[in-house]
Amino acid sequence: MSMRQQTALMQAITLTDDILELLDAGEFDAVDAIDAKRQPLIHQAFAESIAEIDQIKAQHLKSLNDQVVLKLTGFRQSILNQQASLRSNSRAARAYQNTRAMAE
Repeated sequence: MSMRQQTALMQAITLTDDILELLDAGEFDAVDAIDAKRQPLIHQAFAESIAEIDQIKAQHLKSLNDQVVLKLTGFRQSILNQQASLRSNSRAARAYQNTRAMAE
């Protein structure tokens, strides 16, 4: 693995750590900008044959990336659940208003 690739891999790991911290802090808007910087570094790091890649660092990056995906999946499910709850509450409020209107 060339020094340039090694540097790109280390920078990708650092940026992935940053993304995880932002996700933990709920700062979702900042994630896209960092991921845009991270993606070219990942491509650069893995441009050579797999035999030449630092396997330990590559595994670490994969593990971090799996954590990012898991967190994003959890946040997505949470948002979907909140949306369903809001729809349900809205229907209940409309039904209550209709009942009150009929009673008057």
